[in-house]
Amino acid sequence: MAKSKTIILVLVAVVVVSLGFNVYQYSSNQALSQQNTDSAPRQEMVSQLMHTQNNINTELANLDAALLSACQKLSTMGLNGAQARIILSDLADSNSLIVNAATADEKDVLVTVEPSSYSSIEGEDIAAQEQNVQMHKTMRSAMSNMIPLVEGFPGVVMVAPIFDANDKFMGSLSIVVLPSSLINQSILGTHYSMWAMQSNGTLIYDPDPAQQGKNLLTDAIYADYPEVQAFTREVAEQQSGYGTYQYYDKNIADASKQLVSKEAYWVTVGIYGTEWRLVV
Repeated sequence: MAKSKTIILVLVAVVVVSLGFNVYQYSSNQALSQQNTDSAPRQEMVSQLMHTQNNINTELANLDAALLSACQKLSTMGLNGAQARIILSDLADSNSLIVNAATADEKDVLVTVEPSSYSSIEGEDIAAQEQNVQMHKTMRSAMSNMIPLVEGFPGVVMVAPIFDANDKFMGSLSIVVLPSSLINQSILGTHYSMWAMQSNGTLIYDPDPAQQGKNLLTDAIYADYPEVQAFTREVAEQQSGYGTYQYYDKNIADASKQLVSKEAYWVTVGIYGTEWRLVV
């Protein structure tokens, strides 16, 4: 009974936080839609931006639901063993965005990882990863920014705590996601350029592969473009808005690229308090 109450309270807390975040975003978006939308192209840009925002937030909510469902199963089945592997395998197979799923003990040492192609990282200590640090502070689900992973590549981790029948913390469940894949599949049928960044200026999605993962504020390739950096700072500081800047019209490796004036709108997407800025 105590366990059921805990699960219900956690789910209620998640719903309340999610609703609050969505209401804030709705208010921000309503203000955005009233700004600088005096032409059909601008209205189309804002419409496409909000459509993509909704797609991304919906996908993040789906991942959250799958994560919590698997946590409930593991709370009775344990962190390792055949049943745990089945739960993790099913979780990883449930959504093509999930690179792998893993349990970790109360000290943040990876116990079981699926699919089996990632079993070599079992036994790795992930206590220092930012999402685990945040989870231990709140004992709630958390999501990292783009970080170097023990898998050997950069990615984002969503993690949730697991409690046993006596409401004692027994470990955690995490999934690895590539934000570029999530955002790319959420952009449907637009002829406008879209990109996304963390609040620190790091690009987590860009149509130009050479720029993805770079930091707009600190990377040398942007040093000669003060308008880009000024725009980036504005995007980082505000959850939604409109601005202009000058940059190339094509990929930086394209010899035919030209410096052009651009106008852009942006909104915020995210979950568990971790925010990304989505720009069109």
